[in-house]
Amino acid sequence: KITTFLMLNFKNCCLVSLKQVKDVMKDVMSDLQQTNSEKILLSWVRQTTRPYSQVNVLNFTTSWTDGLAFNAVLHRHKPDLFSWDKVVKMSPIERLEHAFSKAQTYLGIEKLLDPEDVAVQLPDKKSIIMYLTSLFEVLPQQVTIDAIREVETLPRKYKKECEEEEINIQSTAPEEERGSPRAETPSTVTEVDMDLDSYQIALEEVLTWLLSAEDTFQEQDDISDDVEEVKDQFATHEAFMMELTAHQSSVGSVLQAGNQLITQGTLSDEEEFEIQEQMTLLNARWEALRVESMDRQSRLHDVLMELQKLQLQQLSAWLTLTEERIQKMETCPLDDDLNALQKLLEEHKSLQNDLEAEQVKVNSLTHMVVIVDENSGESATAVLEDQLQKLGERWTAVCRWTEERWNRLQEINILWQELLEEQV
Repeated sequence: KITTFLMLNFKNCCLVSLKQVKDVMKDVMSDLQQTNSEKILLSWVRQTTRPYSQVNVLNFTTSWTDGLAFNAVLHRHKPDLFSWDKVVKMSPIERLEHAFSKAQTYLGIEKLLDPEDVAVQLPDKKSIIMYLTSLFEVLPQQVTIDAIREVETLPRKYKKECEEEEINIQSTAPEEERGSPRAETPSTVTEVDMDLDSYQIALEEVLTWLLSAEDTFQEQDDISDDVEEVKDQFATHEAFMMELTAHQSSVGSVLQAGNQLITQGTLSDEEEFEIQEQMTLLNARWEALRVESMDRQSRLHDVLMELQKLQLQQLSAWLTLTEERIQKMETCPLDDDLNALQKLLEEHKSLQNDLEAEQVKVNSLTHMVVIVDENSGESATAVLEDQLQKLGERWTAVCRWTEERWNRLQEINILWQELLEEQV
């Protein structure tokens, strides 16, 4: 969510883009090949390291063991930090230590990895992804569509090439670099062939979360007709949708894993049928929750906008009546006699009480929620800003007149009191 504020005298308006809310909940599950965070990260790395002939990143494990890829990412964006030729001549451990130290010193990235843990046959995928994500956050992040498409086809395109490269590396590597033989390059972007047990564990975790999310959604109250309660409901549901967003990649990963298992061709017919049924069920439940959540978001938006529109109309009508009331009060002379003055003071106190009561409603507008459609975002904001600006100016004028009038009445009342004391 992107939030901005319009300072309009007496109100701040929280602007939430409806397009962003919709985009957040795209149906990623209908296409098992849709780009996820890992693919984007791998695309970025491959695109970044492409100029380096010694580097060919195919995954998040074995492609990083010799330390060249880490250094290539840094050198591509910070070429003045070190000499690439010197790095090439280092040992894997030295390269890894070099890259982690440079990233810590010049980019402020903590040494989340130990060289000894990376320079092994199959380093921990999650740890490497975590570290690369830290680099991704601080370095330029342009990723082309072509790079992402290349990653989509990477397993098929590079399978044979990777196998040949492994043989070549093992036969030509210097003696000092052979102590820790590299693992066979995985045939998929997900590093190693997916096994049924890992898939079932991941599926169980996602289904457990999905069940909890379904319960949370069902427990939400019916949409209220009170504007403040609807605002709270809107905020609560927005947080719920952000949670869905945070987990959508997990759902997608499980579906991809199931699809990978089927593609590997190592399952029995019964196992393959069971996985297909599980994937269908998971996708159906996710889609149902997504659609229902979007529908509630839309209904909350409609109700909230109508209630807030009514608020603005009521405030405008109240200001019109109050302005007419002030015009009549201005026609009354202030210093005819003491009895007339006392009557004016009472009338003015009544106006002050009405202002205080209306202030509560005005305060409700200080956190007005506005959903801006992508097709009319700027124009809708401009119209709203103009409307709120005019209402704010009218409200300020009424408050200023009320205060000034009260001060004037008090001054006259004091003069009358002093005059009466002198007469006595």
